[in-house]
Amino acid sequence: MKSYVLQQVVDQREAVRSIKQHQNNLIAKWQRLFRSGRQLTSIELVHLPYWCFTYQYQSKQMKDPIKGKVAVETYQHHTAILPESATYRPAEEATSLLPPNGEPVPEVARKEIYWEAFSREKKRKDIAVDIIDTAILYVPYWIGYLQGDKIDILAVDAANGKIDLGIKDALLEAIMASSK
Repeated sequence: MKSYVLQQVVDQREAVRSIKQHQNNLIAKWQRLFRSGRQLTSIELVHLPYWCFTYQYQSKQMKDPIKGKVAVETYQHHTAILPESATYRPAEEATSLLPPNGEPVPEVARKEIYWEAFSREKKRKDIAVDIIDTAILYVPYWIGYLQGDKIDILAVDAANGKIDLGIKDALLEAIMASSK
């Protein structure tokens, strides 16, 4: 199976800035009233594996089918429809790749495509989604390790610089799997 790495756009300095901005938002300041603040102690770049499905969908209302890519994270099955502008490179060139978990789950990808692309489609029974190819896509994340009364992590998507709170459990599970 082919494997690729999504291009990293955000460097370590920008990731640290995103974490500090997140810690200084209003909700984080309010939470610090009830517990001591957590300080960023270190940061590292890791690549979380996703099953990447190339798909094609069509309906009776469309002349030509539309092709695209959808990614399904291998641990918790988070999904993302990938933009056509995304840049990939072979995975052999990358370091810090976390191991994939399980087998590809094309049904999760089909559901994501169906509900994202056709939420406005009137006759949903006319929709056909076909998976053409499957690969592994490694998505870069900066993991900030925070220490206070408790140790915690905060993930910054290295492809866009945004804090990703929802991916924390998948990252922790992948890190634990890589240490075995």
